[in-house]
Amino acid sequence: MMSFEIDQMQIVRLQIALPILMLLGGCTTQAWYEGVKISAESDCNKQPPGAVAECLSRLNKKTYDEYEKERTSK
Repeated sequence: MMSFEIDQMQIVRLQIALPILMLLGGCTTQAWYEGVKISAESDCNKQPPGAVAECLSRLNKKTYDEYEKERTSK
């Protein structure tokens, strides 16, 4: 019987492999942007319970379109 449990090491491997695969696959800048946001949120969720909300409050909440507009206007 197959186990669908994901351990911490599998998550770490995925966080390392995903950006590499995206780079090799020629993903768009938007995919990279969203991937970094997801990774940061995942890192916050690994914090002690009292620190999760504060960590999440510091994350970038901009959409890719907002980010791109701000970046190109500078």
